[in-house]
Amino acid sequence: MGQSKLSVTIPEQTYREIKAFASIKKVKLSHLVAEALAEKTQKLKEDSLLQRINEVFKDPEAEKEQFLMAETIAEATDVKEMPW
Repeated sequence: MGQSKLSVTIPEQTYREIKAFASIKKVKLSHLVAEALAEKTQKLKEDSLLQRINEVFKDPEAEKEQFLMAETIAEATDVKEMPW
């Protein structure tokens, strides 16, 4: 995978903390920052997807359908079969 440079401005205290942490963990500061950005980006994507899913299920018709489907599944399921 290719690499790109990025210049950002962060609070001095944050810089000192991540630099110290990178030193303790014996990892490059750039690796630590890249990993943190990747994790944050993934979380933002997941949050966005969850928000879109929740928007769909706010619809009263979709909610009603889901309830009926869950009810049908519950009625057709033998509770004794459940592993818990």
